[in-house]
Amino acid sequence: MKKLFILSFALLSFALVNAQDEADKKIIETSFEVKGVCDMCKTRIENAAMRTNGVKLAEWDKETQQLKVVYKNGKTTEAEIHQSVADYGHETSQIPADSSAYTKLPDCCRYKDGAKCGH
Repeated sequence: MKKLFILSFALLSFALVNAQDEADKKIIETSFEVKGVCDMCKTRIENAAMRTNGVKLAEWDKETQQLKVVYKNGKTTEAEIHQSVADYGHETSQIPADSSAYTKLPDCCRYKDGAKCGH
């Protein structure tokens, strides 16, 4: 009886670990606002998101100011993606842009200063 109990416990533990592993591998798709003005911003924003471990897709729309991201749960979080983009000088709906990175943006990309870029 004791062996049966131990075996049952071991199988249950294995099943729970596998369930957590599957949850960690879940693909998440979300979108959030990111400030920018031009195609150079688009490239920078998408590259910043893609540099985040676990991000599989990043597409920023200049007209809607929305960044669509697809990432692996367990590899990164939405908050880490926001931070990565903000670190490159672009404000997100949750995190302000890093001020030193913002000042290094090309003049036409400085969205806080009313930049209207044709790129």
